[in-house]
Amino acid sequence: MTFNNLVLQNVLRDKWTYIAYFVSSIFSIFIFFSFSVSMFHPKLSVIEYGSTLSMTMMIGNILVYLFSFVFISFSVISFIKVKQKNLGLFMIMGASSKQIKKIIFRENMLIGFVAIIVAILLGMLFAPLSLMLTQKVMGVNRFTMYFPVKAIGLTFATFSILFLLISFVSPYFIKKQKVIELIKSKKKTEKETKFSFILLLIGTIALVGSLVVIRSNNFSIKAFIESTMGTLILFVIFIGGLYLLYMHLYLLVINLLQRSNVYLQKTNVLTISGLKAKSRTNVRMMYLVTLLLTGAFFSIIMLYSANINAKDTTQSHIPYSYIYTSNIDNPVQKKHVQLIEKTLKGKDGYASYKFYFVYNPNDRTQAFISQGSYNRAVKGLGVQPVSLKKNEVYIINGMPKEELRKEIPVQVKNIFNKIGTTANVKGVSNQNILPSGYVPKLFVVPNEQFKQYTQIKDLKAVNVFAYNVDAWDKDIKTAKKLEKKIPISEHLNYGFFSQGDLYDSEKNMKNLMFYVGFMISLIFIVADISIIYFQLITDIEKERERYRGIRKMGLSKRELSQIISRQLFVLLFVPFALATIFLWIGVEYLKGLIGDNLASISLLCFSIFFIVQLTGYLLLKTKYIKSLLKGM
Repeated sequence: MTFNNLVLQNVLRDKWTYIAYFVSSIFSIFIFFSFSVSMFHPKLSVIEYGSTLSMTMMIGNILVYLFSFVFISFSVISFIKVKQKNLGLFMIMGASSKQIKKIIFRENMLIGFVAIIVAILLGMLFAPLSLMLTQKVMGVNRFTMYFPVKAIGLTFATFSILFLLISFVSPYFIKKQKVIELIKSKKKTEKETKFSFILLLIGTIALVGSLVVIRSNNFSIKAFIESTMGTLILFVIFIGGLYLLYMHLYLLVINLLQRSNVYLQKTNVLTISGLKAKSRTNVRMMYLVTLLLTGAFFSIIMLYSANINAKDTTQSHIPYSYIYTSNIDNPVQKKHVQLIEKTLKGKDGYASYKFYFVYNPNDRTQAFISQGSYNRAVKGLGVQPVSLKKNEVYIINGMPKEELRKEIPVQVKNIFNKIGTTANVKGVSNQNILPSGYVPKLFVVPNEQFKQYTQIKDLKAVNVFAYNVDAWDKDIKTAKKLEKKIPISEHLNYGFFSQGDLYDSEKNMKNLMFYVGFMISLIFIVADISIIYFQLITDIEKERERYRGIRKMGLSKRELSQIISRQLFVLLFVPFALATIFLWIGVEYLKGLIGDNLASISLLCFSIFFIVQLTGYLLLKTKYIKSLLKGM
């Protein structure tokens, strides 16, 4: 037998040990390949390289790749634990350390290479469905199938490097272990963990306290948790409290069950005792799975809630359906305004608003508008007009995300001094009347005094033509049509802005983010099932001996299957139930922030993930029981 035959037979003989690793690798590569097929589609050549959509797709691929790296690395470490006894036997038979490394390296490369090929073939098979989903998400027409040479090349190259790196590093996890430790690896028993009421109380306070803090409406507390340091501290408290609560609540429930009448009924004594004997391993595993599931649930809901806010975000950046700004000496102003009005007149809800302001072209950080012009402008926004007395000023914040301040910059004070006046700030507002960032600060002044500003040589006038129409978010074609006919001004003489165009970009980007997040969440779900499978396979020899002893006591295979099924149900669905509780707490929190009902999407995501989890449980239970009871 050649060395390569030995490696191949070693993999085939322990195929059920590798199956979760193999399938999970295929799934991760399949997701990456599907993204790549969409990313390199000829129809997406219209997306500018470096644009938000382009970057989002690239980041999606990178995230999938990184999660795959972490997950496959975790899988390899688990399999090395499973293979420790075999590796020890190889050493006893005379295999050198170098040969052991070669076995591990070639096994991983073999599995990785086959996983890449199978994933690409599956990706080609399901590519039409993947492209259909991407077309729906991004709103690109005729997203037809093509032969994805670039996607195949990128997938094969990146994952070959990944498996090569993992295969090279993984043998070093065993190099310091002695042969006797490898041989006895299956017989090691874990230390018993004792229940502590104090640690349970600390965990409860930490977990509940962090959730209460998140829901707090106190300004100081909200400012703290929104800071980088505050978020990090709260996250550490949450995950630390969750682990303590998990461990000691788990032990408390088992202790209570052992003292109840339920404990001695049927096979409950064996089910509960088995869960207690592996309490440390089970809790660590369920804790990790809970974090994965919670992350998956929250990423989906938060990305969806961002999608809901696309319209509000658009309106905060562009307050009117269409805005055309024009310098006073713009030669094409009349032509453009006629085009816009001709296109929009006759549409439901059509209304126009004309006003103007003055600013210094060499210092665009502030501008001035009369009270009359401002009041005409805000009629289209449903905002109350302002009434100013002499020397009063009303400040409009042109950057919605910046904090409102009543301070007047030095440059503005200098302008006030030029006209021999002082300024008393009557109020401030975040309700902009210009595109976000066009003028960072807009100062509303009384009509009489505004005439003096127009006479200052440094200040130039800008006309603004604003238009509102109904259902602008459903009439993207008109916005696109006007964008094409009013090109970007080379000399900055004018500017054209439409809510429809920005909304379309925001919607596409957030739809794509939601799509990316959903796929990554599916990887999390598959990972949580695989992690439990890896742990079960790691201990299968020890568990097989234990159940063989139980079988001798007279229990049937059916009764043993019931015991195993119940234990697996606890391992898989307790984390799922806890993650679901966190999900609904998070949904209520987000509902308070965005003012929208997320129940429907939460229920849909929960249903999809539950089906995946239930399918994983049924498959895992069938394979594990069959492997565990083999030969009994």
